[in-house]
Amino acid sequence: MKREMIPTMEELTRHARLIPEINPAAVIAMLGIKQAAEDIQSSIMDVLTREYRLSEGKFCALVVLHQHLDGIAPSVLASKVGVTRATVSVMLQRMEREGFVHIRSDEQDGRGKVVLLTEKGREFMDDILPAHYLRVTELMGKLTEEEQGELGRLLKKLSGEAVTLA
Repeated sequence: MKREMIPTMEELTRHARLIPEINPAAVIAMLGIKQAAEDIQSSIMDVLTREYRLSEGKFCALVVLHQHLDGIAPSVLASKVGVTRATVSVMLQRMEREGFVHIRSDEQDGRGKVVLLTEKGREFMDDILPAHYLRVTELMGKLTEEEQGELGRLLKKLSGEAVTLA
């Protein structure tokens, strides 16, 4: 659902008269980034929700698990997905019931747990990831490779990550 919340340049200029440090162009640019991100996320997640009945959290958890062939601790999974341990615990219970994951004791630390994708989970991800990456590629195809690289560098700069020249 598209929101119409980007203020006009005139409105921001009025605010900048009260607080001169306000940069109207910066505010409009940031709100544009936010709106584009929401639109992109919605277009990508709509397919995953509609065709595969996946929530964003479940999809992210499955992607992380797909990358860790030897399994991963639930606490590490929660951190990588950006959810609480309680949320990941509920998510894992559901995925275990669906046959996507197996939770076992950690061989190194008997008190800990390790989560692994089952064969069913791995096959499911091997099935949906190529189409997902194709949708992302098509979406990003609106930009040249050079623009994609520049966008990546700019987004890293905005988020405070170290920018490496590629």
